[in-house]
Amino acid sequence: MDDGSKWDLGHRTEKIRTGEFASPGDELGKSSVPPAAFRRMGMWLLLASLGMLFGASLVGFLILRARADQWPPPGTPPMPGGLWISTALLVVLSFVLVLAGRAVREGRQPAFSRMLTISVLLALAFLVAQISNWMRMAAFSVLPDENLLVWFFYALTILHAAHVLLGLVPLVMVALRARRGRYTAEEHESVHLVGMYWHFLLVTWIAILIVLLI
Repeated sequence: MDDGSKWDLGHRTEKIRTGEFASPGDELGKSSVPPAAFRRMGMWLLLASLGMLFGASLVGFLILRARADQWPPPGTPPMPGGLWISTALLVVLSFVLVLAGRAVREGRQPAFSRMLTISVLLALAFLVAQISNWMRMAAFSVLPDENLLVWFFYALTILHAAHVLLGLVPLVMVALRARRGRYTAEEHESVHLVGMYWHFLLVTWIAILIVLLI
């Protein structure tokens, strides 16, 4: 190897070490997409997968209902009236999260933190309301294996409540960070992502309620 080649190789090596030189493979490995976009994409993928889960459950219910000789099945107890309370709680929770997002964008930190605390309380109230609904249904002493509608009532509402419980964890974390002033008008992506998840839970719940009541 001549002196010129040695100098060129050494020069390239030094540039790579100092970050001044990037090979074509390095350029391909880089992305101009900001991390926030990746997080939103991840949330959309999560919601899509959950949508397929709930959608398959609802379609299965509708297929079995269409094949039933009589609907609702004989001896079916009425749906608990508390389902409407559960619905109202989720609607208000979703609206409060919208207000929280607006407050943080406008730099109103006290209002922002207060809205997130209220949203946590509403989520807990929803779970309490659902427990009450299950207890009211159980009071009719109709076992799920005796009645298809009762079976799907428990299956769909418990499945939804499980995802509410899972969504409560990040909601509490965001609320605690908000109290510590971790979010600003420019940096509040986690608040947006949590809001997306809870808006999805509201839409899913309305779909469940419709198929149970029609």
